[in-house]
Amino acid sequence: MPQSTRAAVILAAGFGSRLNAEEGYKLLAEVGGRPMIDHHLAGLNQLGVTDVVVVTGYAHQGLENALQSIELPEGMRVHCAFNPNYEGQNGSSVLVGAAALRDAAVPGPFWLTMSDHLFEPALFNDLRTFDAERPSGWQGALMIDRKLETIFDMPDATKLAMDAGDFAIGKELTRFDAVDAGLFWCDQGFVDALLNARETRGDCSTSDAVRALHADATFGFWDIGPRLWQDVDTPGARAHAERLIAGWRARQH
Repeated sequence: MPQSTRAAVILAAGFGSRLNAEEGYKLLAEVGGRPMIDHHLAGLNQLGVTDVVVVTGYAHQGLENALQSIELPEGMRVHCAFNPNYEGQNGSSVLVGAAALRDAAVPGPFWLTMSDHLFEPALFNDLRTFDAERPSGWQGALMIDRKLETIFDMPDATKLAMDAGDFAIGKELTRFDAVDAGLFWCDQGFVDALLNARETRGDCSTSDAVRALHADATFGFWDIGPRLWQDVDTPGARAHAERLIAGWRARQH
């Protein structure tokens, strides 16, 4: 059985200009009566995560101060790590987060997600099965969604062409079979692929690591099946997320 994943990185370095949340930061934006950080920590707690790194950037001190006063699940620690290159692609923030885990002496692989992504709580129970059964040779994995009719903002989604033989990933694809759900599982090879991409072209993104590891057959894709999620990055998407949460809660009763 593979090593259980006990760490996570949340990327929260961006400007958040599309959402323009009155709370000041996407991670503090309230959805369903709770700030996004609470949704993240509750889900990660279901996975047995004990250490979470929040990578900050734009106006980082305000967010870092706010995170000091949040209520944490029992046994969980939250670390903040500042990315001075927050205007670059998201891979630089992943590298900052991975370095912070290393500095905190937190070994092993980690989950990776974005501050504005909301996931159906039941997904985290499914991910426990993924974590226990993932192939030992994988250096990374991406949770994907094939329910294309449920995607609220398809132009903004990162798309994947997977079924026709030639793999491709990007927002501009016109033919695609799935979308990136914004949740990764990462081992050291994922980090190394980002480092290689940054050395080659001066910047890096998670898509660089996906392409490189997929070419080496050390990357996997895991379909989230019936579970739903939402990228809460515009006022309209925030309203849609409220409706999703209401539906999830109704099914629990």
